[in-house]
Amino acid sequence: MEYACFTVGQPETTPRETLKQLKDAGYTGVEWRVTNDDGDTSPPGYWKGNRCTLQATWSDEQFQEIADMMAEMDIRAASLGSYLRCDQYDGVGRMMQVAKILGAGSLRVNSLGYDGSRPYPELFEECIGHFGRIQQLSKQFGVKAVMETHPGNITTSASLAYQLASNFSPDFVGVIHDAGNMVHEGYEHYQMVFEMLGPYLAHVHIKNGRWAADPAEAPYARKWKNESAPMRDGCVDFEFLVRSLKSVGYDGWLSFEDFSSEATQEEKVRDNIQFMKEVEALVS
Repeated sequence: MEYACFTVGQPETTPRETLKQLKDAGYTGVEWRVTNDDGDTSPPGYWKGNRCTLQATWSDEQFQEIADMMAEMDIRAASLGSYLRCDQYDGVGRMMQVAKILGAGSLRVNSLGYDGSRPYPELFEECIGHFGRIQQLSKQFGVKAVMETHPGNITTSASLAYQLASNFSPDFVGVIHDAGNMVHEGYEHYQMVFEMLGPYLAHVHIKNGRWAADPAEAPYARKWKNESAPMRDGCVDFEFLVRSLKSVGYDGWLSFEDFSSEATQEEKVRDNIQFMKEVEALVS
């Protein structure tokens, strides 16, 4: 397995500075955040004002400059992280063109959201139609569309993602497994779902989360909220996660997406890869 960072977690540094930071820490890949972020970069934020965001409106020449930086530092594109939904065909097609320029073999394409206002079966059938068109784009551009296990949409768990993805070829549609997201919603036994996903397991996000207690009014004793956590201090059992990945022969990317606030960005970049190497040593 190889290590990358999804640059939503590197809001403080420019693309060149980020690549150098990753290279110095021992990473071999980067997962670029690509969207239109017009937020204030002073101070920067993960989702607004992120200095490492590649703007979706850039020209081919601007993206080629990023590809040249990557080649210069010998860092490969693990994937491309867009926020596009499966019904945004034009945007997906353009981002697949960008993925080709950057050398990324996959592009995140979100399933539809779920908020209770529309029944799940209706949304599922709609997603089937949308991903049918996305699969055609994937064939056209040679870039796999990958849906993430993510709270707030119809693929919160790996089995729900499999239920959708399995209607298509794993050559063109796959799944991003995110154990940190599934602390909040969607946890399932890691080895079981990796066995279920089989060739649909295309990419793995690595982050941690935990539940924190808040005071509550009667009749409740307390209420609980989910929050980001450092890699070494959260609910994800990374030893079990890595052991399960190895049991199915996964040898792809582990891409960090750390939103915790206890350490600086540079400290997290350095310690996270060290932590995962320690975990890998436990299961080797």
